[in-house]
Amino acid sequence: MTLSTKLSAIALAASTTFATSAFATSNFWDSATPWDVSLVSQYAAWDNFTSSLHNATPEFGTGASLTETSSAASLTSTKNIYNASNTSNFIATLLGTNTTGTFDVYLRAATTGTLLNTNATLNGVAATLVETYLSSGRGVEQEVYWKWNDVSAAGIYVFNFKANETHLSLDQLALAVVTAVPEPSSYAMLALGLGLVGFAARRKRA
Repeated sequence: MTLSTKLSAIALAASTTFATSAFATSNFWDSATPWDVSLVSQYAAWDNFTSSLHNATPEFGTGASLTETSSAASLTSTKNIYNASNTSNFIATLLGTNTTGTFDVYLRAATTGTLLNTNATLNGVAATLVETYLSSGRGVEQEVYWKWNDVSAAGIYVFNFKANETHLSLDQLALAVVTAVPEPSSYAMLALGLGLVGFAARRKRA
């Protein structure tokens, strides 16, 4: 392999590395889905927004809406909701389709510019932000999610979240209701209970 070929290979590898890790892609999630392989009961998401004020039709899923309540935001050429003069506040809603049961509920967002506030609420209950992706230092591109555990089925899920300051650009948003995954301790209790039932049955037969 010649020196020029080696240098070309190194340059290609370096550019690939930067393209996949340092520089995020607009309208594309760069981090793994936070609910992993859990069974998704409801899902709605936007990769592109059609309005800076109210988006009533998600690109994926149904029964969801997103409203920016400061009324000072604008729509960018890349279909982001950007606010240069005020702090954006958002209300997202998702209509519930399940009447019973408990679920884990997620709000997932991708932004550029400044950061989202770490707190968000679901039907008035607070959760804390989990950061899953950050490119080229703070303030460039960030992906986050909030998770509410063991939420009782609701007719509507109302999410409130906001920016920390001006110059936030909301790139993507996803709402998900997934089947709650039992904690390991729950499996242990179930196994213990089954063991006791089996032991009692054997004693009865004896």
